[in-house]
Amino acid sequence: MRERRLMLTNPFKTYRITTVFFFGSALIIALLIGIVIALSYSSTSKQIEHNTSYNQQRLLNEYSKKLNTALIGIEQSSSTAAKNFDLLFGKLNEGDAYERARVQSEIRDQLNYVVFGTSILQSIHVYSNYPFTSDMQGPVTFNALSRLQEEGWYNDIRDTDSAWLPEHTIRSNERDESVISFARKVFNNSNQYYSLMVFNIKVSSFKQLISPEEDASNIALLDAANKLITHSGDGELLSQAAGALDGEMERPSGSLRVGPDFYVWAKSPDSQWTLIEATSWLDMTKGSRELAGVFIWLGATTILLVFLITLLLSHRFMKPMNHLLNAMGEYIPGEKQQLPADYSNEFGRLFQGYRKLTQRIEELYDSLREQHRRQREAELKSLQMMINPHFLYNTLDQINWMAIEARQSKISTMLAEVAGMFRLALSNTDSLVPVREEAAHIECYLKFQKVRWEEGLTYTLDIEEDVKKELMPKIMLQPFIENAFMHGFHGARQAELRVHIYRRDDELRIEITDNGKGLSQDWQTKPRKRGGYGLRNVKERLDTLFGSGYVMEIENGEVSGVRVRLQFPIHRNPSLGEGV
Repeated sequence: MRERRLMLTNPFKTYRITTVFFFGSALIIALLIGIVIALSYSSTSKQIEHNTSYNQQRLLNEYSKKLNTALIGIEQSSSTAAKNFDLLFGKLNEGDAYERARVQSEIRDQLNYVVFGTSILQSIHVYSNYPFTSDMQGPVTFNALSRLQEEGWYNDIRDTDSAWLPEHTIRSNERDESVISFARKVFNNSNQYYSLMVFNIKVSSFKQLISPEEDASNIALLDAANKLITHSGDGELLSQAAGALDGEMERPSGSLRVGPDFYVWAKSPDSQWTLIEATSWLDMTKGSRELAGVFIWLGATTILLVFLITLLLSHRFMKPMNHLLNAMGEYIPGEKQQLPADYSNEFGRLFQGYRKLTQRIEELYDSLREQHRRQREAELKSLQMMINPHFLYNTLDQINWMAIEARQSKISTMLAEVAGMFRLALSNTDSLVPVREEAAHIECYLKFQKVRWEEGLTYTLDIEEDVKKELMPKIMLQPFIENAFMHGFHGARQAELRVHIYRRDDELRIEITDNGKGLSQDWQTKPRKRGGYGLRNVKERLDTLFGSGYVMEIENGEVSGVRVRLQFPIHRNPSLGEGV
């Protein structure tokens, strides 16, 4: 009774592990604290993002209206100036030199009026083939049309009538000036382009339209093709923003957070311009992060206390597990192990399962010992069986030496070839062998017959070099060649035999021809008293290896003899033989 009462007071030996862990683990408390901090920070960040996006979009819309008014004014002024220039340009080729000088002066004066009448316009550059005289101190400069190829912005205007050119540098009053330009081509009545007018705006004047001096924001201006025209602030950051928003700016306005940065954009009413502003997300959420830091400090203190409780719980949980791990690490087959027997929960079932496992291992060890004993017996029997081929080789070798001593050279040669055939046939147990090995086996047989027939036998082995390493069924050609000598050459004085092995695509092809008697018309149906097993064996092996994917034809030759044609795919399936 006392032992039972002690077991009831120890929950680690009585109740389910999940129940004890549910009430004792500190994970739930730590998780709740983390959720509160995460939700608080997420809610604050979303509110900051919404407010910032709303206010920045309103500001960008105001800038966009001011910018749109100024840019449309530049485009309209350029259109008027181009028309006036075309009207006066036709008079440059009329009249005397005085009249031409007067027309040049009038063109320059009209363009000067355009520059002085537009507050943000800095200068006008005119490119044409007419030799204008330029005033280097004035706001209007005339250049040769051929100089356009030297300008870095030429590709932006080459295939269009007018375009805004991104920020670039021009020479003005003996110093370099950063400008943004609007280029417009001038066409005559025949719609032929003959001049280009470039209206230059100082970058400093332009930036005042999109970013007041007291504002340190990062703002960029993009044209309708999302090409960067100019910017205020961090240019590299704004270039990254333009790339990140390339597929997002189909809407008139919006915002997007990318990594540590927050982007806002607003399009002009006619969608010709887009203003984007980039802000550091860390700067925007500084207050929210400070509040989250306070929560984290309080949470860390709570988690520390929970950790101490969890450490105690984990120690109690791991005690039985350590018993089991030590037993597993020290296990030696045949030795008994002591495990606690007073656990009735999941730990008790683990100990019981481990005992059953070790018992099963002991049974497997006994089974392996018995299997090893039987394997050794099989190996001994296999070694005994290997003695038979060696006995045959040695016996043939001794008979061969007797023939040599008796000066029977023909018999000696025939015995040597027979020994070679046996070695090739018995040394390799694979079902597929290289073509060169099968050819060597056939050549031994033909040399054997050559001793008997002497000059009456002529044979040819025509094997292409690239197929000698390919595989083919073992001892497949011998039945066909043997039939030629047994039936085709029976009673003949002269015998000719040719074996041709070659490749066609992924197939191995074999042709065997002889000049023997040939086949009778009923040779396939005629009953035989003996023989016929060799060809049947070859066909069954081809069926097993290649199914219906082979050809085996035996027919009479065109003049005499028999023609055998074999054709099967060159397989590279490891199951068909070693090395395939």
